[in-house]
Amino acid sequence: MADLEGIVRRALSAGLSREEIKGRLIDEIMFYKRLSWNDASIYASIVIDETLTSIKACAENKNHSEYRDLLCTREAGVSAGSVGIGSRGYGDFFFHAMLIGISRIEGTVDSSIEFDDAGWVRVGDLWVVAAVDGIHSRLSYFPLIAGFHAARAAARDVMVKGAMPILFTVDLRIGDDGDPSYLLDLEAGVSAVSKYLGAPIVGGSTLRIGGDMVIGTRIVGTIMCVGISRERPKARRNAKPGDYMLMTMGAGGGTIATTAIYGGKPDLVLKTINFNTLAALKEIIGGGYLTKIHSMFDVTNGGLRGDLNEISRTAGMGFKIDLREIMKSIDRDVLSMLREFEIDPLGVSLDSIVIIGERETLEDIRNTLKKRGVESNIIGEVIDKPGVIYRDENGVEKPLETLYRESPYTKIKKHVGIDKPSNWDRIRAVLEETSRRSIELRDKLYSIAVRNTTARI
Repeated sequence: MADLEGIVRRALSAGLSREEIKGRLIDEIMFYKRLSWNDASIYASIVIDETLTSIKACAENKNHSEYRDLLCTREAGVSAGSVGIGSRGYGDFFFHAMLIGISRIEGTVDSSIEFDDAGWVRVGDLWVVAAVDGIHSRLSYFPLIAGFHAARAAARDVMVKGAMPILFTVDLRIGDDGDPSYLLDLEAGVSAVSKYLGAPIVGGSTLRIGGDMVIGTRIVGTIMCVGISRERPKARRNAKPGDYMLMTMGAGGGTIATTAIYGGKPDLVLKTINFNTLAALKEIIGGGYLTKIHSMFDVTNGGLRGDLNEISRTAGMGFKIDLREIMKSIDRDVLSMLREFEIDPLGVSLDSIVIIGERETLEDIRNTLKKRGVESNIIGEVIDKPGVIYRDENGVEKPLETLYRESPYTKIKKHVGIDKPSNWDRIRAVLEETSRRSIELRDKLYSIAVRNTTARI
């Protein structure tokens, strides 16, 4: 995928001449569009002209200071990759805090914008719960699997809050040179989950990524699931010291499917295609257990290592877990693959759920799930001291800390590594300042919109 406008902007910053930039664009356009050199040259010239015109919109001009603030982002000067955005580690969690700070509006009471993967609001006698899940980037060329896993993950996020899904929406984006069959297969993957849950796909959108200014074949998108509950959603922070933790058997989702495909074990992808976790959640919600348990969460990207440390930081409690019991809760073939590839099982998504409550309740749930064909194990307990401790396979207790990124599960991720950047303190300070400015811009944008509103309704 090539962002032609981005190429122009970066090349200008690097001091390249117009002819040098044009030559680079022509190569990209000819490769993807299969145009003649002459046609590609005209295309490139137009891209350069439009980009230069858009840059002028941000030029210093005292008469245009107001719209300049709205149009022109003051760049932080750090990359998303260096921050670790989307990598489900310390950097990603830190960035989430920035987003939450911008999203939170004073005066809202029911809305819950926390570190849970789903959010909720009260509407009359019901709680409405919503979650979104992005299409796994490495599964872009395997859209049926991508759609299935994204929809299942979004539904799982809603259901661990105690809500039953009632609808899905699908946002689809494709590069200008992409094949539409990929979008149709992706929709089919979502539809399979929709059919199982009886929650229809009611809408969405379909757009080209960047229109004519971005070329390539990649697809991206987001699946939203909305659910409802009469019980207050089960926030992760509701766990209490003295509670125990029950983890259901997991065979993974998009992460494990990606590992299998790019690791040369495509047969293991079939292990990830099931409704076991959703079936377990349906049993818990419909079986009257919501009033008895304190909290639930799914083992998502970043794994137990990320989930438990994030809960510990935000809720001020700790966890003590047993590695041997956790290993029993991972599909045997999937676990064998993770060990063969030296991937930390505690740092990846497993499609398991963790139910937190009193031990007697959890044992009851465990027996009920076993009768339904879902295995589960008590993996640990909640403690009052913040932090996460795990007992290894030799019985030795060790701290389980958040890494900067999730466990690398492909060769390219291992090459990139998981180490925190040496300049992290500067990155953190820059992001905090950028976040403060974004809040100021939010308020300015609101004021301008109100001022320009002529409707009297």
